[in-house]
Amino acid sequence: MGFAVSGRYILSPVGTEDGSTYVKLQLQCLAQTYNTLVDPEFGARQRAAAETLHREFAENIVAPGVRAFFAYENPQWTPTSGTSCTVGTALDWGKPVGFALSRPGPLPWEYEVNLPLAPEGTRDLTHLYTLESVQGTGLGAALFDAVLYPDEPAYLWYIIGNQKAVRFYEQRGFEPEGSIIDCGGAWGKARTARMVRGLSIESSD
Repeated sequence: MGFAVSGRYILSPVGTEDGSTYVKLQLQCLAQTYNTLVDPEFGARQRAAAETLHREFAENIVAPGVRAFFAYENPQWTPTSGTSCTVGTALDWGKPVGFALSRPGPLPWEYEVNLPLAPEGTRDLTHLYTLESVQGTGLGAALFDAVLYPDEPAYLWYIIGNQKAVRFYEQRGFEPEGSIIDCGGAWGKARTARMVRGLSIESSD
């Protein structure tokens, strides 16, 4: 077991054996987040391309220095129980409600696009998602803190139009860097942009 977050959530490390659980939750979160922001068929396209998500998970989880956590909701928690309630014993370990993963970059796909790269080894916030049912409870912040340390230089990619995510990351020291990519494939017409914290990315030209 990992560690408790105000008694309401348990964060537990993700292992190499957790690919199916990870991708299942990823697909849920992607559909909830982007069916409205991108288009109504977004989630269906992602499910059809699940093999790609499994492959990406397998690459990410074995990356040197990876940090990855699932979040589980404690069914025994109440607003007055605080951290004194028993945690872990009643959890459904097959049903996490959030996840986050960071790893040293650049990521493999970033070498394939014609954009300046972050310095080798810079921490990339690869994933941070929670189910809609637990958003606004502080879980996203807890997952963020678990995979990115205070003032650690880092970067991330977000889907343009997701202003909620932009505000969340700006509150944690990130700022837009200016690079934009057309996603294509299962991401449809979505475009992704980069944000950075504590570093400058410059062209090598």
